[in-house]
Amino acid sequence: MRIFTLIIIAIALATANIIIINGFMDGFSNTLVDVQLDISSGHINIYPNEKDRYIEGLGIKELKLDEMKDVVSYSPRLYSSGTIFYKGRTKSVKLVALYPDKEKGVTRILEKIEEGGTLTRDNEILISYRLAEDLRAKVGGEATFVFENGKTKTYKIKGITRTGVSDLDADSVMMFMDEANKALGLSGKSSIIMVKLNDRELAEKYRKIIENELQVTNVKIWREEIEAIASSVDTIKKMTNSVIAVGLFAAAVCVGVIIYVNVVYKRRQIGIMKAIGMRSSLIFEVYLMEAILLALIGVTIGDGLGYLGTKYLESHPFYCPIIKAYISAKFYLYLLYDASIVSTAVVVISGIYPAFIASRTNIIKAIWGGH
Repeated sequence: MRIFTLIIIAIALATANIIIINGFMDGFSNTLVDVQLDISSGHINIYPNEKDRYIEGLGIKELKLDEMKDVVSYSPRLYSSGTIFYKGRTKSVKLVALYPDKEKGVTRILEKIEEGGTLTRDNEILISYRLAEDLRAKVGGEATFVFENGKTKTYKIKGITRTGVSDLDADSVMMFMDEANKALGLSGKSSIIMVKLNDRELAEKYRKIIENELQVTNVKIWREEIEAIASSVDTIKKMTNSVIAVGLFAAAVCVGVIIYVNVVYKRRQIGIMKAIGMRSSLIFEVYLMEAILLALIGVTIGDGLGYLGTKYLESHPFYCPIIKAYISAKFYLYLLYDASIVSTAVVVISGIYPAFIASRTNIIKAIWGGH
């Protein structure tokens, strides 16, 4: 009974480990995608045509987007660069100019205020938390901004942002779109138009419609925008798979050793069975069936533990201050299938060698030298 219990525990924990870790990784990757889409991407993003720096004819393009039934909202942004001065400290920064009302319909970037408030007037700016740390800037202070064309103006720091997107958190300054256009001498231009649809799965269909209606050629859908995140997640998954593999190997060794010890302990019984006519192949099958039975019991218990553990992490997310979002596990049925197949295969394979040793037992040595 003790041997049986040890084997079952080893199999169950290994199986549960696979389900919980993969469930957490799925939840983590989903959260990263959601953060990216919530902060810096629409379901469809329109960029300037090749060799152009800006999208021309913004007003006309917005009118055409208004006529598309599945377009919920859209938000143009203008990207530029500049230098910010604050109490003797200087930093080169990335400028993000936007319309707050339109931005709220597509992203949640203006909700990611760590300190202070959001934009309400043209003479206000938001700065990223890392930029605030570098400049030792405070909410309510005044900073001088030098645009890339050399124009200079002093702004009040209305708030400090922490978005969870590394590019924006590093050294970004946000301000009203009209204010940036005025300073840069631009009109009716933007660096990107982010479009939000009723259903993001319609993005591929609407890519063609937008290209034709707006006469643009550089249009990307949300799946293309998150390729970098997907690549990072794949790397993390490979690392976690290594951890899982170590756990499975440990379980396989544990099961193999315990079954082998059990075979050695029962050498006399095996010898007697062979002496009364039981074939070696049948003995092999008996011990292999034992491994399969143990796998089925252990995997079933492990599936239950993995399901409960994943559901617990799903209902008890923890807050990540880096990306400013709650991370939780996600349970999918495929997690049970994958874990069950892998664990069962590993246990059965680990039981083959002890079963083979049992089938090759010498009758005389087993009866006279067995325990």
